[in-house]
Amino acid sequence: MKKACRKRLLCLALTLILALTLGTAALAADTAVVSNQKLTIDGENAPVTAYNIHDNNYFKLRDVACLLRDTPARFSVEYREKTNSIHIVTGESYTADGSELQSLGMESKEAVASLQTLYINGREDSSLVAYNIDGYNYFKLRDLGGALGFRVSYDEKSRTMLIFTAEGEPEPQPADWAPDISFTTVDLDGNTWTEECFAGHRLTILNLWGYWCRPCVGELPELEQISKDYADRGVQMLGVYLAEDESGNIRTVEEMGVTYPSLRYVEEFDPWLNTGYFPTTIFLDGNGKVLGEAYIGSRNYNSWAAIIEELLK
Repeated sequence: MKKACRKRLLCLALTLILALTLGTAALAADTAVVSNQKLTIDGENAPVTAYNIHDNNYFKLRDVACLLRDTPARFSVEYREKTNSIHIVTGESYTADGSELQSLGMESKEAVASLQTLYINGREDSSLVAYNIDGYNYFKLRDLGGALGFRVSYDEKSRTMLIFTAEGEPEPQPADWAPDISFTTVDLDGNTWTEECFAGHRLTILNLWGYWCRPCVGELPELEQISKDYADRGVQMLGVYLAEDESGNIRTVEEMGVTYPSLRYVEEFDPWLNTGYFPTTIFLDGNGKVLGEAYIGSRNYNSWAAIIEELLK
């Protein structure tokens, strides 16, 4: 009996030691060194400093939001203390809190893995790695760009990170849908669609998307709600997908509960949707005439609703 008791005590002690060891490892801090990495946004120098952690540069989330607040890539940031969560909404204006674009000095800092839950356009996103330094969250620019819909590149010669918003690069200007141009395609259910689909609708929205594109998937609930709310006002919502994305898009549509159709991309769509960006959205009238220019990137419900209201006037 005594031997069994001693064994139990030994097992308990070993368990406690293991738990303490794992807990210490989980809370272990990495060293963040002030980086000499430069940044430009649409070709203009951006006054921001980053930290280098394990040979990767991390930028403060609020710094990036502040720098992009007057561009099409703008996004809002909100911290909710009750749930210890960060909420990002693309297309919304950023409200500064005074902590942005502060000098980091030259002193190295301790960086720990962020324990805050991240939500983008209302959906939890656990794919982005973040570090917490002095109470603020730092992310890789490429991760943010992929999640929020702006393009990030790197110029090795000048050691400069490059952010491109929809304003920063020349975009194909959509032409009017000429009356003699026609197309034939199918949707995800195999139904045939032609240019005649625009007739009978005051407005048709074509949204090019892909299941692998987080901003695309993130705005699907917004577009689904737009589709429902504006159907009785003559607005038609149509997705557009690449042929190679069909199986992934079918799965995503089912998971997200999307009810509006998605059409397979055909080359006739090139003048209006071949911008090099996902998502890309255009608006057409009942005659198939493109209204205005292509909209690059995702937006929330209120942003899309404001555009639709203006076009319906």
